[in-house]
Amino acid sequence: MAINIVKPKAPPAPSLPADLAADFALVQERFPKIGEKIALMWGTVGLQKYLSTTIFDERGGRQGFPLPVVTALMHLFEYHTTLVPDAPAGEGQVWEDAK
Repeated sequence: MAINIVKPKAPPAPSLPADLAADFALVQERFPKIGEKIALMWGTVGLQKYLSTTIFDERGGRQGFPLPVVTALMHLFEYHTTLVPDAPAGEGQVWEDAK
């Protein structure tokens, strides 16, 4: 009896200008899981938070990304900011309001 293991297809890359497509390709090549998350979350407010916490890790004790990857992530973050408006005021601040 043979077992077929189906590997899920990677999400398609977002439609990007040529210079940003190269940045996305670099991230996807060097850090495939981050590239996959970017593709899955593209166009959502959640991607802004994800990129922000990925680029500016505050957990400490981390090696960090190589400079070309950090630059590519920053370009993607900045471009995505122009496409997706900020979350509505108060969204995601439930616990802050409860204090």
